[in-house]
Amino acid sequence: MKKVIECNYRLLDCGEFEKLEQIGEVIIRRPALQATWKQKLGNDIWKHYHAKFDQAKNIWTNVPDGKLPYFEYNNLTFELRLSPNRQIGIFPEQLINWQWLREVISQATRPLNILNGFAYTGVSTLISSTKGTSLTHIDASSSSVNWAKQNCRLSNLENNNIRWIVDDIITFLSREVKRGFVYDGIILDPPAFGHGKKGAIWKIGRDLPKLMKLVDKLLSNNPEFIILSCHDKNYKHHELQDELIKLQRLKNGKIETIDLTIESETGNNLTAGKCARWKK
Repeated sequence: MKKVIECNYRLLDCGEFEKLEQIGEVIIRRPALQATWKQKLGNDIWKHYHAKFDQAKNIWTNVPDGKLPYFEYNNLTFELRLSPNRQIGIFPEQLINWQWLREVISQATRPLNILNGFAYTGVSTLISSTKGTSLTHIDASSSSVNWAKQNCRLSNLENNNIRWIVDDIITFLSREVKRGFVYDGIILDPPAFGHGKKGAIWKIGRDLPKLMKLVDKLLSNNPEFIILSCHDKNYKHHELQDELIKLQRLKNGKIETIDLTIESETGNNLTAGKCARWKK
C-alpha cells in the first residue's frame, strides 16, 4: 500500500495561458504558456487571488501581505518566494517524480550515492536525503543553492550528508569523472536554456548529449535509478528515452516515459513537461 502524500499545494485551474494555484491559504495566478485551452472555472473564481504575475508588464502586480506560506510535502518544508522570472521556488509538476523517488530509495538495500543536477531549491535533494544516502546538489546559481540550504534547515536535515555545489554542471561532472566519483542514482531536470557560472550558456539541444556522455561514465556498476525530465516543448518522450537507452550501465531494469502532469480536482489538469526514468 502506497504512503499517502501530504501536500499543501493544489492546482485550482489552468487555461488561456495562465494557472491558478493554492498553497496553504494563498492563491497565486501566474503564466502557463502551455495552457492553450479555455479555463474551466469562471471569472468569479479566477479574480480572487493574493498574488498575480502580469505577463505584459513582466512583474508581480499583486503581492500578499507578509511572507508566503511554506510549501509542505510530507515532513519537509520549503520556502516560497515571488521570483522575477515568475517562479515561486517549486515545480509542482515534479510531484509524480518526488513520490517515485521516495519509493525507489526506500526499497534500496544499501547506502546510495545520489547526484541532483540543475537542483534549484532542493526539493528532489531533500526528498532523496535519508540517513542512508549521500547527496550531491549542484546548480549554477549561488542564490538557488543558498535557498536550497535554507530549505534544508527548515526541514531539519542539516545533519544529513549533503554536498552543496555551485558550478556549471558539465564543468563539475568532467572533474568528477577525473576524480573517479560514481553515483548510484542521478536526477536531472535541465532547462531549455540557461546561464551558468562565468558566462557559460546552456542549450539543451546542443549540450544534453554531451552531459549524458559524462553521466554514462559517472554511473556506478550497480545503479539504482536515473531521472531525466524536461520542460522544452520541442523535446519528445522518445528523445529522452533514447538518451537513457545509450547509457551502458542501465541493465536489467525498466525505462518508462511519462508526462509531468499536475492534476486538478476542480479545473483543468496541466501537463508541464515530460520525463524518462529508469530503475533497477
